[in-house]
Amino acid sequence: PGVRIEDDGRKMGLNGVDNGRIRFDDVRVPREALLNRFADVSPEGVYESSIGNPHRRFFTMLGTLVQGRVSVGGAGISVSKVALSVATRYAVRRRQFSAASDTEEQVLLDYGLHQRRLLPLIARTYALHFAQDVVRSQLHNVFSGITDDAEERRRLESRAAGLKALATWHATRVVQECREACGGAGYLAVNRFAALKADSDVFTTFEGDNHVLLQLVAKGLLTDQASAFEDLDQAGMVRFVTGLAVETLLERTSVHKLLERVRDLLPGGDEWDREAGLLDSDYQLAMVRFREEHMLAGLARRIKSGTDQKRDPGAVFSQVQDHVVALARAHVERLVTEAFVEKVRAMPEGDEKVALALLCDLFVLSTIEADRAWFMEHGRLTVQRSKTISREVNDLCRKVRPLALDLVDAWDIPPEMLRAPDLLG
Repeated sequence: PGVRIEDDGRKMGLNGVDNGRIRFDDVRVPREALLNRFADVSPEGVYESSIGNPHRRFFTMLGTLVQGRVSVGGAGISVSKVALSVATRYAVRRRQFSAASDTEEQVLLDYGLHQRRLLPLIARTYALHFAQDVVRSQLHNVFSGITDDAEERRRLESRAAGLKALATWHATRVVQECREACGGAGYLAVNRFAALKADSDVFTTFEGDNHVLLQLVAKGLLTDQASAFEDLDQAGMVRFVTGLAVETLLERTSVHKLLERVRDLLPGGDEWDREAGLLDSDYQLAMVRFREEHMLAGLARRIKSGTDQKRDPGAVFSQVQDHVVALARAHVERLVTEAFVEKVRAMPEGDEKVALALLCDLFVLSTIEADRAWFMEHGRLTVQRSKTISREVNDLCRKVRPLALDLVDAWDIPPEMLRAPDLLG
């Protein structure tokens, strides 16, 4: 009694994902019905908790969201697989225009642009899949008590938040690209894309807005100390970073050491422009690691500069938020790259390893290509080498093209989950 669901005839959400309102009029929740894992209310009405520190208690309760974030991130990756399975199958059966033959029209996936649209997305989906597998294993270890220490839990929370952001943004992009790649037929509700979009679009804000989650990731990178992470608010975090000597932070992030590594991999002069080395996983890892660590050191400098000028810590942080989010994305992309590279290296020799190695190269080089302006600005790419990377991505797309159907079939999605009769026949 006293509880009612609002229904005034007005729609409040996306198709398929509706929100609603519940009103309570003079309703008392019994004390025995409280969610009291971390805190309780005594019969005398006194609030009690076994976690005395209010900041620690807040983050402990917030940490329970990690399971939801892992689940939502995994759901986003699954949505990407469904959309790419439909679009790829359609692209290998749909013929359009006589581009290479006078007698037969060409299938869509034989066009270079279509390969560029779909194949790097398949590669990135595989990369996110392997990264998700790592965070899933960490989740199991932490919540089953195998490695349930504060540092491991904090690492899990950060990784889950960052991967959730990238995976759900990826899903949104994939669904739209695949819908467009299927032309007008992709717009028909019967062919599933409309339902996929309705169901998955909200993932970017489920269990935390993605931009907020990436700021959480960056905060952990900046403080990098267990005691500081759980007790600092935004202004406190700024003051903490300001208290670090920039030289100490540079040493910790090993930027100068990474510079030496990059130079070892990419000698100056003519060798800088050689294509040899682009497919070297050590080179690829060095590039994404350098980007993250350079951004981390640069962000600390910007924060210190602002506070040295006696500016308000909140205003300082607000002005560097673009840098904060860029750092977090670079950090998560480094984790994703490492997960993919480690997976390929651990595989036994054979056709599957060759196929995944091609996909890994395509993922990393297309990632570098997408941010090549940054790499060029910071001296890690010459103009010529940037062009070489684009040519290499095109070449990798051509090599992956014959494997495309096998790659989406490997996800083993049941036909009843695809449900695109006009596209798949």
